[in-house]
Amino acid sequence: MSEFSNINIALGIIGTVTGAIALFISWWTLRKESPRLRMTVLKCEHSIKVSTNQVKTITFWVEIQIKNIGDRHTSVYDMSLAFEDNWNKYSFKKNYFRDIPSQEQRILVPAHDVVHVKADFYERYEGNDKEQIKCTLTMYHTHKTEVVETVSRRAKT
Repeated sequence: MSEFSNINIALGIIGTVTGAIALFISWWTLRKESPRLRMTVLKCEHSIKVSTNQVKTITFWVEIQIKNIGDRHTSVYDMSLAFEDNWNKYSFKKNYFRDIPSQEQRILVPAHDVVHVKADFYERYEGNDKEQIKCTLTMYHTHKTEVVETVSRRAKT
């Protein structure tokens, strides 16, 4: 009886080890094959204007470098920008990607490639005029979202 017991224990250990190795290989393959994006903010500027109707508008111009270090391409389909001012939270969706025809408005990021993205945001604004605004940029792509923190500086006019 102890002979069979030892064989069962040995087979159980072998099965557990090979299962753990197979699980690790599957995880590594999935991680390597999926898109992995690294975002670098190249420029983030803002401007605040007051119209003749006394409506205050804030505009952001953002330029980002997206590096895909994964083995699968992805498409960037939207971006948002968020910040706080006087305990009020503002969140803007991009109005459009610059240099992209309006009917496309998706940016393909091929595997092992670098793409430059320019986006514009503008919206009504009730906050204060500031030289610098700490912002959070969120990029939405086919597989998930990516977030990067940046500081917007007032645009020189």
